[in-house]
Amino acid sequence: MDFQFPPINYLYLVAGLMACALGTFSLNQAHTRSGKLWVAVMASFVIWTFGELIANVGTTQAWQLGFQRLVYVGVISATTTWFFFAISFAGFDRWLCRRLLLVFMVVPASSITLVMTLDQHQLLYTSAVLVERNGFVLLDLEYGIGFWLHLFSAHLFTLGGSLLLLNTSMKQPQVYRIQSLLIAVAALIPVVPNMMYVAGIELAGGFDPTSLFFVISAILVTIATHQYHFLSLTPVARDRVFDHINIAVVVANEQHQISDVNPAFVDMTGESLSRVGGQPVVDVLQKYFTGVDASVVDSGWQGRMTTLSGNRHYDVSIMPILGNSHKRMGYLILFNDVTQVQRALDEISRLAGDADSDRDDI
Repeated sequence: MDFQFPPINYLYLVAGLMACALGTFSLNQAHTRSGKLWVAVMASFVIWTFGELIANVGTTQAWQLGFQRLVYVGVISATTTWFFFAISFAGFDRWLCRRLLLVFMVVPASSITLVMTLDQHQLLYTSAVLVERNGFVLLDLEYGIGFWLHLFSAHLFTLGGSLLLLNTSMKQPQVYRIQSLLIAVAALIPVVPNMMYVAGIELAGGFDPTSLFFVISAILVTIATHQYHFLSLTPVARDRVFDHINIAVVVANEQHQISDVNPAFVDMTGESLSRVGGQPVVDVLQKYFTGVDASVVDSGWQGRMTTLSGNRHYDVSIMPILGNSHKRMGYLILFNDVTQVQRALDEISRLAGDADSDRDDI
């Protein structure tokens, strides 16, 4: 048997190595279920891209059809684990219970079965012949009902995962929203070229470029998740901390405009995000506290503030939010109610003053 190495194989090789590197890079964040599922997505991309590379090397029908099995294992596992990753990342781990997992796996498991037995039926391919294009031999396929079922499931999982991530991104503070939107948009990148390939529109000389676009998506997702360690602390975990902590929290962007507040801040001020969102931090603070100066935000100020009424006291910490390159992305402002502590200190001071007065009288 003769061998060939079409130019697209160089791209498959680079994409496969890139997927290996991304998987290794993501291991240090694989402490959560979503982190582990992301590593599984990367492993699936490795199988997919190297499967395509090996299949394209051969020039016989038996070789190329045989390695289609490896390609499909990568495709099916990649789209399925991507969907599970999105479910976990979005905070819907309860959907990954045993009963629902069995439902989700019906079509992927059926597709794997069809692929492994493709030489015994025509459910996947009704016709498979070798053709020569641009000096290289490749398969020309006619698809059966099993393929269309698999394709529908793969696109449903990909789009479903994207919608989950898009919904999650819209709940994030603005300072994080670009990264979350990047994850959702990245998932849509491979869909169009795959549809074009299935429709017979050649983008890569008759070869399937879908896995290459998936790896591009993976690069974007890895950049987005690594920027704020999203795989280490999923949005639902952030929401639970942000919503239930008894310290008032304000998130501001680089222009000192409020982009998010937690329920404790709403309780403290009576102001919801819809009312204070987009307003300068200093302007909002000056409505409730004495001695607020515009310089406190930039300086990373820490100290005690008293409400205008004088009956509440807060320890306030203002700290910058830094990206990996130490670029300032915004500010985090924490308000810890220390009114009881301050009252105790005032009472101690009063008693000490009374004791001094008594000694003077004596």
